[in-house]
Amino acid sequence: MFRSELYRATWQQVRDALQPGDAAIEFVRFHFYDKKWTDTSYYAALVVKRETKDQPEYIFLGGDKQIEGNAVVRFQQATQTRGFQAEAEQETKLPGADAYDVIWKPLEKVLAGKTRIYLSPDGVLNQFPLGIIPRPDGKLQMERYDLRVVSSTRDILRSASPRAAATALLVGDPVFDLSEEQQLAAMQKLMLPQQQAPMLMAALSPSDRSRDLGNGSTLPRLPGSGTEVNAIAQLMQELQWKTSVYTNELALKRVVEQAIRPRVVHLATHGFFLPDQQIKSNPMSPGKSQPSGLEDPMLRSGLYFAGANRTLAGKPTAEGLDNGVLTAMEAGNLDLRGTELVVLSACNTGQGDVKNGEGVFGLRRALQEAGAQEVLMSLWSVPDHETLELMKLFYTKWLSGMEIHEALKEAQLGMREKVKLSHDGKDLPFYWGAFVLVGR
Repeated sequence: MFRSELYRATWQQVRDALQPGDAAIEFVRFHFYDKKWTDTSYYAALVVKRETKDQPEYIFLGGDKQIEGNAVVRFQQATQTRGFQAEAEQETKLPGADAYDVIWKPLEKVLAGKTRIYLSPDGVLNQFPLGIIPRPDGKLQMERYDLRVVSSTRDILRSASPRAAATALLVGDPVFDLSEEQQLAAMQKLMLPQQQAPMLMAALSPSDRSRDLGNGSTLPRLPGSGTEVNAIAQLMQELQWKTSVYTNELALKRVVEQAIRPRVVHLATHGFFLPDQQIKSNPMSPGKSQPSGLEDPMLRSGLYFAGANRTLAGKPTAEGLDNGVLTAMEAGNLDLRGTELVVLSACNTGQGDVKNGEGVFGLRRALQEAGAQEVLMSLWSVPDHETLELMKLFYTKWLSGMEIHEALKEAQLGMREKVKLSHDGKDLPFYWGAFVLVGR
């Protein structure tokens, strides 16, 4: 379905596209109006099922202080820091009763008998996997339902692009300290043309980098990511896939920019998301303020490739070379029409600027605009070794014929059990729960 037609799609069309066991949930965060706009916001869920008649069912969830405070944010922090307490003291069971009570419990009645749920999060609900919230019986929501995360429930109506040939672009373990001479040599080895015109500058300068790594910091190598892409390539090659693997000094931003519609793109590197900049004074308009160019969230998220430490150090980009930083805005210009899956095996790739009712602006939005059908991304800083194991499990299951959402779920649940065995039975989603699959 064409993009303009999707924007005009109605909830009735979404309803008619659902199967009897399906439900579509559009979460909304909205400001409260009481004769004037207040600072209070509320969360609600609009639920559509095949049997919905007059209008979507409206389920009130609670105020922003309740949901974004003790309930959700507390659970979010617990998952990302291996638990409320030091690991040695943490309870065996995963916390999350408060999050279940405010998000899932109010929906139980309306979801009775449903097995597949399409979820379009809003607000803070964009920032952690809703499926890892445990029920009172200890079962995770992802074990109870087949959960499908979408940017909007309209995406259920989106037609799939023709499937590309079995080709894959895999990039991992970049040499972030790559010198200009080494980068030029790598480009010549790959027979890449020098850049004729300067690309849009990435949203990093010496004063900004403290928001990501801290002043004076450099990106460390990710040796596990090189092992990861080579292992995936081997799995694919055994099934007659044509793979293009770029690691070390060849893991350049340019090889990603020049890719043309591979079926799979797998990028195993560091990602970033910079928080809002302070509003800066406009010297041309005294008394007025304007945001800096970095306020654009499409410039404040992205991926690092070989040579990125030069940019982080504030060095200018030499003519003909790239700066090693692929922003979300640049990612939106990639040619991914027909690309079935983009995997961002990096830290914080799912982060972006949360715009209520507009999804998350960032890498996810950019890659979907570029044509990617599904984007697999992380919502917090992921550990190197466990991510390698998770990805191997996921690809093994998916390439063997398992449906892509099911393959991710089975891989995550498998990693969950491995982590429990290696951590005295403790349930630590930090190691396995960061990745979410967003698509149609």
